[in-house]
Amino acid sequence: MPITWLTICLSVIVIWQHYTLRRLGAEISECPTKYWWLGGFGGALVAAIAIGSAIKTETGWGWTWRGRALQIKS
Repeated sequence: MPITWLTICLSVIVIWQHYTLRRLGAEISECPTKYWWLGGFGGALVAAIAIGSAIKTETGWGWTWRGRALQIKS
């Protein structure tokens, strides 16, 4: 179980550092920290879209353009 506690502690430290960095940025840019947690969510969403796009391009699964399916050269 020490790995679990280590993981939890490191996660809390990283989240706290993220918030502190966001708070410092808010002082400079005068942008409130109300939605600071959306940065990580947005990053995960962009990463998921990029991975899905790469998979569709490489395999041709569900890849369409203007209603036409991708034709993979054999």
